[in-house]
Amino acid sequence: MAEPADPADPPAGSAPRRRLGLAFVWLVMVLAVGGTLGYDALASGHPLTLDQKVAAIASQVRCPSCQDETADHSTTQTAAAVRATIRQRLLAGQSQGEIEAYLESRYGPGILLRPPAGGLTGLVWVLPVAAVVAAVGGLAVAFRRWRPRAVAPLSAEERALLERARQG
Repeated sequence: MAEPADPADPPAGSAPRRRLGLAFVWLVMVLAVGGTLGYDALASGHPLTLDQKVAAIASQVRCPSCQDETADHSTTQTAAAVRATIRQRLLAGQSQGEIEAYLESRYGPGILLRPPAGGLTGLVWVLPVAAVVAAVGGLAVAFRRWRPRAVAPLSAEERALLERARQG
């Protein structure tokens, strides 16, 4: 005669169902991130007009006479001169890097809002990414350790003891 199922035992098939649910969550997250990145790549694929290029470069340049304002948003004469310089150099066929190098040589290294990606300032770009990777790795290790362990089934003697404890 078969023994009755213990209510403390996990239902058969719950571990594969839990793994399937976890795999589904990961799949949704990967699709969401991939879709967002793909959409951004496709949306930025169209050619920019001259005004859009000027605005894009000017938004990366600090206004020489303002504090904490970009040359794109400032209404001062110096910001207008920077935008005019950017426009003239774009019409002359210069790249964004060449224009930024010219502005940096004329106004100093503080004119650019983003730090250069090389040397010691490269750590500004690398450390946040490394911190996120380390945090995700730490969470993965912690979740593996917190996973419930398989419980050995109760022997007949232990079941009898459990029944006496429940009744008494």
